[in-house]
Amino acid sequence: MQRFNDQPLRPRPHLAVLFQDKLGGFVVTTPLLRGLKEKYAGAVLDYFGGERTAELEAACPHIDARYSLYGRTGALRELADFLAERERTAGPYDLAINLDFNPLNAFAVAMMNPRFVVGKAFRPDGRGELPLGNSTLDRLQDPRTSWVSEDFLARFGGVVTTNFIGEIFCRLARVTTDYQRTEVPTAPPPVEVPDVLIATGGTRPAKLWPTAYWKRLIELCQGAGLRIGLLGAAPKVQQSTYGSGDSESELLQNRWLIDLRGKMTLPQVAGALQAARGCVTIDNGIMHLAAAVGTPTVAIFGASPWELWAPSVPSLHLQLPNEPCSLCRENRFFNDNCLRERHVCMESISPEEVFGRLTAVLRPASC
Repeated sequence: MQRFNDQPLRPRPHLAVLFQDKLGGFVVTTPLLRGLKEKYAGAVLDYFGGERTAELEAACPHIDARYSLYGRTGALRELADFLAERERTAGPYDLAINLDFNPLNAFAVAMMNPRFVVGKAFRPDGRGELPLGNSTLDRLQDPRTSWVSEDFLARFGGVVTTNFIGEIFCRLARVTTDYQRTEVPTAPPPVEVPDVLIATGGTRPAKLWPTAYWKRLIELCQGAGLRIGLLGAAPKVQQSTYGSGDSESELLQNRWLIDLRGKMTLPQVAGALQAARGCVTIDNGIMHLAAAVGTPTVAIFGASPWELWAPSVPSLHLQLPNEPCSLCRENRFFNDNCLRERHVCMESISPEEVFGRLTAVLRPASC
C-alpha cells in the first residue's frame, strides 16, 4: 500500500471512496465521484458511507456498490465478507480515497489493502498509520492543516483555486472536473410542494438561527401569500440529532407552515426542492440538496465556514452576518455551541433581510 501521487492504474480499476454519513458530506463528494468515472474509463467504484445517506448512495449513478460503515449494527463484523465479494467481482482495490479522519475509515482502508491510498489509513499489518508523503497535496491531507484558516489559499494556492471542500477532495485524488457542480438523484415527491421550503435544523447548535426569526419569516411569507413547507428528518430524529425539534414544534403552531419532515425519501426531498419556487435554510444538508438541483436558495451562514461548504453556483445566495464574529474560526469550528454570551453573528441577520433576498430570487409562480 502506497501513497497515491497520480500513478497509472490498471484498466477498469477498482476504486473505493470512504466518508461518513452526513447528508451535506455526501453531496460534496459527488464532483469527486463523477470525476473519477470521467478520469478512469470503465472504473468500478465502491462507496463506504452510512445509513443516513444510503438512499442517495444507492441511487447515485456513479456508485457501483455501497456499504454502510455507520449507523448499522454488525457493520465491522460483515465488512470482510463484503470486501471479499467485491474483490471477486471487480478485482483487488487499486485506489482507496478516505475523505475523513475517523479511525473507523482508516481501519476499513487497511482491510481493503489497496495498491494506492489517499487520506488517513492504517497499515494492513496494524503497525500504525501509513505516513504522509512530502508533497504539497500530502500536506493538505494532514489533520493539523486548517482548511478554514485565513491564509489557506496563500499556502495552498498552487494546488487549489478555492476553499470549497468539493474541490479539495478532487485535488487530493488528482481529479479534474467541474468542482462546484454537485449532483443528487431526484424522485417525484408524494406531496403537493409549497412555494417555499425551509430547513431550520443542523447538527451543530452554533449554526442555528433564532426561533423568533424563523417565526417572523413565516409571518412575512404568509402575508405575501407564499405557502411554506418545513423539511427535515422525522420529528424524533430532528429532536435528537439536529437540535431544532422544540423550535420546530413552536413554529408549527402557525398552521400556515406545512410539516413535511420525515414524509419523503431523500431523492423525493431533492425532487420537492427542484419543484419549489425557493428555499431558505441554514448551513445543513438541505442547503446542499437545494444547491445540487438548482433551487433558488437563501442560505443563512454565521457560525460556519461558508467558503468551505457553499458551492459557487448561481442559485445559492449566501446571507452572511452583519456583525461577524471570529471566535468560531479561531477555534477551527470545533465548538458545537456559540462561544459568546449572545449569538451575535446569527442574530445580526434579520428576518426582513432574508425575506427580501428570498422574494428577489423566487421562481415565478406556475400557472
